[in-house]
Amino acid sequence: MVHDLTFAAPPPPPPPLAMDSVFRMAPSTPAVLRVEPQRAPAGAFTEDEQAAVDALRNKIEATIDQTGDDGMATWSEAARAEAMAHLDDFTIQRFIVARPASLDAAELMFRNAMHWRVSKGINKIFVELHPLATPSAKHAAARAYSTGGLGGLDKAGIPYFVMRIGRADLAGFSRQPRLMELMMDSAAANLEGIFRTVRVCSALAGSFVKCLLILDMAGLSFSTIRHIGTIKSLIAFGPEYFPEGVSKVLIVNAPRLFAGAWSLVSPLLPQRSRDKVSIWSSSQSLTAMLERVDRAELPVFLGGEQPEERCLVARAEPVPSEEVLF
Repeated sequence: MVHDLTFAAPPPPPPPLAMDSVFRMAPSTPAVLRVEPQRAPAGAFTEDEQAAVDALRNKIEATIDQTGDDGMATWSEAARAEAMAHLDDFTIQRFIVARPASLDAAELMFRNAMHWRVSKGINKIFVELHPLATPSAKHAAARAYSTGGLGGLDKAGIPYFVMRIGRADLAGFSRQPRLMELMMDSAAANLEGIFRTVRVCSALAGSFVKCLLILDMAGLSFSTIRHIGTIKSLIAFGPEYFPEGVSKVLIVNAPRLFAGAWSLVSPLLPQRSRDKVSIWSSSQSLTAMLERVDRAELPVFLGGEQPEERCLVARAEPVPSEEVLF
């Protein structure tokens, strides 16, 4: 099943609330997200970029239609539905940017991502763990102990996202394997939220939209360093299966010990991702964030004035010693 979002072509520049509503409306079904129009408006890409997008689409379509030696299709029906829903120009361009070495590398990432999406069940996970989803014990646990979510709108009217890494109870996750699995799903749902948001915003704006990501390190301790493997597990699949979606990463409220943690985590990220990062101490962080986000759009825990009821960032609470049931 494919969920179509169709917009007039060429689309007018979207008002901020149109973009904001993309994430503030819970999806009703675990349908594949397809955006329209599939083709970018004239002038959105250079001639070379458009040629690369068209070439990659042709490679993907040829791969989808292939059959094995036994005459059976090499793509499952579900993976093919995922692929066909992600063949709009702006989404294809994300894979090219994510794998700039060659179109073959971009096509391989696309293929792996589509098969992973099916095997992971990412559309179902996104529906279950969306911040505004129907309440359940699993949803409540995800909102309580995971770290990410929509922060608000930046000064350009584009949604930005926050991850409260410093407050994550990594030791608590490690004590409870089932909760760790839920935190992995929550991390995937957050990345899916970013991916869906930039896809729909690009369709609305008629341009290649990327978003700001704020990583809040407030609360970082030596316990975080001791459980750095847990952080690696929570972020490792992102660069493999989610293409270009972030324009800038602000690491804020970074204590001195953060340098050690960063040296362990940063090698997991592609160089293009590391180049987007700027690191700010607690005394510098609010100024850095206010250059990109109005105070009214910053959550209170980041020094802003956004009403609590609008904040969709998970709370990253300490994990209780007794087993979390869901």
